[in-house]
Amino acid sequence: MKILKLLVFLIVQGYPVSLFGDIFHYKNLLVGERAMGLGGAFTAVSDDASGIFYNPAGLAFAVSNDVSGSANAYYKRTARYLKTIGEEDFVEYSDGAASPFFGALQKLDNILPGLAAGFGIYTSDSELKNQNDIFKAENLGLRRFHRTANVRASTTGFAGGVAYRVLPSLSIGLSLHGISIDELTQEYQHVTYTDGRYLTQNIRSHLQVKALETGIGMQWAVSEFSLGLNVRLRGVMDEKFDDGFDLTLNFDDRFQRTNELLPTPLQIFRNVQKEEPLSILPHEVRFGVAWFASASLLLSADASHHTEAKEGDSRFDREAVTNFATGAEYYITPSVPVRVGLFTNNDARPEVVAGKTGQRDHIDYYGMSLFFVWVQPNSQISVGTVYQVGTGKAQKTTGSAIQDVEADSITGAFSATHSF
Repeated sequence: MKILKLLVFLIVQGYPVSLFGDIFHYKNLLVGERAMGLGGAFTAVSDDASGIFYNPAGLAFAVSNDVSGSANAYYKRTARYLKTIGEEDFVEYSDGAASPFFGALQKLDNILPGLAAGFGIYTSDSELKNQNDIFKAENLGLRRFHRTANVRASTTGFAGGVAYRVLPSLSIGLSLHGISIDELTQEYQHVTYTDGRYLTQNIRSHLQVKALETGIGMQWAVSEFSLGLNVRLRGVMDEKFDDGFDLTLNFDDRFQRTNELLPTPLQIFRNVQKEEPLSILPHEVRFGVAWFASASLLLSADASHHTEAKEGDSRFDREAVTNFATGAEYYITPSVPVRVGLFTNNDARPEVVAGKTGQRDHIDYYGMSLFFVWVQPNSQISVGTVYQVGTGKAQKTTGSAIQDVEADSITGAFSATHSF
């Protein structure tokens, strides 16, 4: 019984680390109308407005001006932590809607042949969580464990860029991005035991970051193949982290470990501000290859590498991570193509290993996308879904116990492009 009490207490203490918005995965939302269907394997194509995100050099290969936008009509994410409290699984949910991309591309051949420009507004991550959980196990000494959590987090960007075809088969591009990260977490937890012990905890944290990013891209087309390269360099311009924590409990397991009730409940308060919680952001290098096998078939593949970022608060540390994507576009009829993609979305947090305590979750995802498109002479509309499934390890307690994690997310999305 005492073990369970301590376990639940440590579970409560462990949650603040895992409740931050997800800046540790880089493909939570796929950006762009055509790129979304190809699983993000778009660096060597990038010939629509979303090229501002994948490779600005691709803008110069666009055959027409266009305006495009995409929206997630609905998404749902689930993470199941197996056997976290005794034999009970702990399940976390988030859902909502987001608009991953809106942008436009303008060819400027009238100013300089081979010149093109574009802009885009995009959302690369969105987290909406409303959690309300109650656990009871009186036979094990736990009368009630009540936890509510509210998370509102997003990573958005605004970008502009230009591209120029220095040769008929070679282009270069430059993009400039303003990035905003805003993550608000509010949590309440109350635990009571059958022998009269209890604890109550309130947590509020707010991360705000403004960053500047520069993208430098190149695209080379030879025969039916195309190669693309984009380097994205990021720098933090302004950041702030508010961290508030209130704890009330009437036993001293945390301190003297005598398992005795206290004559007066103990209260702990903390409210601090940190000016450089991240300090730096990961840089990114993307490389892609595309094969225009025929007038009806396109095959593409990407590799993207993010550097490590460990200069700020350790809870936001990220390891270097590499992701891969491959996609195909096939025209079933001249007006109905289908797009399919496969991709990885690996976790930038360290692997969870035995013998350590207080470790953060580590969940690696694999994803697929499937979109059907209706193409007309000057417009196209696509509808489809993106599904991700992940497995990993977690430590929802600050003890040494490690839980297996099973996670998935599903997104229903649509997009439209108009060319002129």
